[in-house]
Amino acid sequence: MNTKMKAAVLLGPGRVEVRDVPKPEIKKPDDVLLKTAVAGLCGSDLHYFVADRVGGEKVAYPAIVGHECSATVEAVGSGVARVKPGDRVAVEPAISCGTCDQCRGGRPHTCRTIGFIGHPGEKNGCLAEYFVMPERNCLPLPASVTMTQAMLAEPLSIALHAYRFWPGNTDQAMAVLGSGPIGLSLMKTARFHGVHEIYATDKVNERAEAAKKAGAAWSGNPDREDIVKLILARRPLGLDAVFECCGDQAALDQAVEMLKPGGTLVFVGIPLAERVSFPSGRIRRKEIHIQNVRRQNRCLERALDLIASGKIAVDFLATHAFGIEAAQMAFETAAYRREGALKVSVKFQPQS
Repeated sequence: MNTKMKAAVLLGPGRVEVRDVPKPEIKKPDDVLLKTAVAGLCGSDLHYFVADRVGGEKVAYPAIVGHECSATVEAVGSGVARVKPGDRVAVEPAISCGTCDQCRGGRPHTCRTIGFIGHPGEKNGCLAEYFVMPERNCLPLPASVTMTQAMLAEPLSIALHAYRFWPGNTDQAMAVLGSGPIGLSLMKTARFHGVHEIYATDKVNERAEAAKKAGAAWSGNPDREDIVKLILARRPLGLDAVFECCGDQAALDQAVEMLKPGGTLVFVGIPLAERVSFPSGRIRRKEIHIQNVRRQNRCLERALDLIASGKIAVDFLATHAFGIEAAQMAFETAAYRREGALKVSVKFQPQS
């Protein structure tokens, strides 16, 4: 019996090494041993790759990161009934207790004892051949959903959760600052809900162009043009909502200037810095509502349904795929936005 597996181990900023590590085992009745199919590189994974401190918290190296994934069931614990070996699943990456005040109040994503796969110091991630999750975190896939689409359902679920904080309509306008996979998924989500006037920005030209394909009416590069001036020229009274999806202080400042009085700033991005700031006078006079977003709350199943039904298309996001042996190149391609990369993934199974 093989007790080892290959994993991409993050050793420090800029350093990934493929190592043979112990293969995880089923220990609890509700454990499911999963064989990774496709693992995507999220912005948070890239934070751990480019910096050893995120939001003021020291990153615990070495770490096996990764939480966006699809997998096949390899084996199950004695109490598992919903999935069986061979089943294809998407994975809810947050393990909540189900009993604390947050879980009982409908907020499992802010569980007091939450464990998150791929979060250094909490639980090993999916950038490995195998990993173990509770049965409740394994969502069987519709036959029409590919393994790559199932991986992309996780960033879409974050967009669906974020969008709930501003249920816009056809008469309103919004902006998405940062056109990475989550920002692009937000545009797709807004279009699905009937919003047509969407403005988008990104410092990478290929991403600004991708925003138009995702439904943006206008996109621009803040490094090359005055995006606030250009957007307000098109919407003089300001925007109803701005979704900040890059964790950048300059984008937060731009958002405050773009918003109309009573507008909503939805803060989706994760800053590397421990603190960000807002111009107190501007946000007070405009009475701007600021809403933070913590991952997602029970939106993964809906994301899968929207993908399976064809109501939201996500395939265009998957631009680059690597094998596990090329993990270093995968991280570099994603972190440095090489070749117009949107979602970079590591494929473990050839049929994915």
